[in-house]
Amino acid sequence: GPRGAARGAAPRGLVVSPLAVGLACAGVAQAPTPAFGTGVEGVYVDVFVTEDSRPVRGLGHEDFELRDNGVRRRAELVGVAWAPLGVSLVLDSSSSVAGEKLVQLRAATRALLSGLAPDDEASLVTFDEEVSVRVPPTRDRARLEQGVSRIQPGGATAVFDALYAGTMLASDRGRTLLVLFTDGEDNVSWLDASRVQRVLLESNVLVQVVGIVPGGRGIPFEPTTDTERLAAEAPYVATLRRFAEATGGRFWAASAPERLENAFLAILAAMKTRYVLRFEPDRARRVGLHKLEVKLRRGKGQVHYRKAYFIGPLAQ
Repeated sequence: GPRGAARGAAPRGLVVSPLAVGLACAGVAQAPTPAFGTGVEGVYVDVFVTEDSRPVRGLGHEDFELRDNGVRRRAELVGVAWAPLGVSLVLDSSSSVAGEKLVQLRAATRALLSGLAPDDEASLVTFDEEVSVRVPPTRDRARLEQGVSRIQPGGATAVFDALYAGTMLASDRGRTLLVLFTDGEDNVSWLDASRVQRVLLESNVLVQVVGIVPGGRGIPFEPTTDTERLAAEAPYVATLRRFAEATGGRFWAASAPERLENAFLAILAAMKTRYVLRFEPDRARRVGLHKLEVKLRRGKGQVHYRKAYFIGPLAQ
């Protein structure tokens, strides 16, 4: 459909137009950036450890080595149940999602919502050429499921704009899991990949991306330097995978619509088997981007974690 065109549909909640996203992008240097303040007392890092795409359990704080801008920090292990989970669902509702894909997407989303704990919150954002906030953060599962049932596909695909908007909307809620679903590549966004990557690095959001990819098994691609596999990866998949991995998340490939529920439930299971590391930054609390490195001191496994965090100036 034409960019920004209106269509007859069910109530959509708050709609963020492409122009609004574009203006937000133009003013991002002046706008407040989602970040830890300089008075931060501790930094929390979600860490996933896998071997052959399966979670590695039973690790302790002594199994990890964490470096902040190259300086080794003493990290403690915090229980994952210490705070309720905030989930931001950002779902593709473009015309290509119509039919069986929509049926399976609704089922997958409901399955994920039913697996949340009572104190967990969730929100629902959909996108075509516009970004629509259908349900703000809530514990009301019925309201969320109603929002999912009202999705009516149509229009083009503004993945980058939606990911930017979803990240900015979630960033004031602390650490949030953002689940992005799309069945194809971006074809209408105002924002480019580099701007979205920057916002993701400066946020506290953990992004997990689900895509329909022929040959996918509903499991994430392990980080690899295999040139043959990377050469076969579609450019848009590679971009979305980089987005997710920058925040500590992954790209989960479903081979067909009926595999979406497997991917959504696997993401929820991964969140329940993660390790949360907490460490104290240096006393200077240097403002800016801090690069992180987390690795295992012993044993085998792929370590997935946020690649950086951002400390902003202390609010006046």
